[in-house]
Amino acid sequence: MSQENVEVVRAIYRAYELGDYRAVFERMHEDIEWFGPPDVSNSGLARGHEGVRRSLGIWVGAWDNLHFELRELIDSGDQVLAAGWQRGRGKGSGVEVSEEIFSVWTLRAGKAVRQRMFRDRLQALDAAGLSEDGPHT
Repeated sequence: MSQENVEVVRAIYRAYELGDYRAVFERMHEDIEWFGPPDVSNSGLARGHEGVRRSLGIWVGAWDNLHFELRELIDSGDQVLAAGWQRGRGKGSGVEVSEEIFSVWTLRAGKAVRQRMFRDRLQALDAAGLSEDGPHT
């Protein structure tokens, strides 16, 4: 089942990149728990499709020219760690940012039930129950 979970997460990112939000939410459980990066204000728990929409709107709305590139998916059974790179300019500050960002997705029955973001790879690996030398997909 874990390779199927990797493909579900890959499909979420692909659909998001294409702007196909219907396809994104089809792959998320209706009661999904969504956590933004712990170091960002207002990044606590968002629940359900509407909560994810609001959280993403706040996150994306804080940036000019935000770009995300998915670089790696790491299988961890019912969890998948997604490693990516984001860059953009803060709307309020005008500061250019280019950084790695990580999400640990938890899946059940082919749907994402939780997503937690991290800025630190080791924290994300730990949250996914992986070591830095674990398998990569």
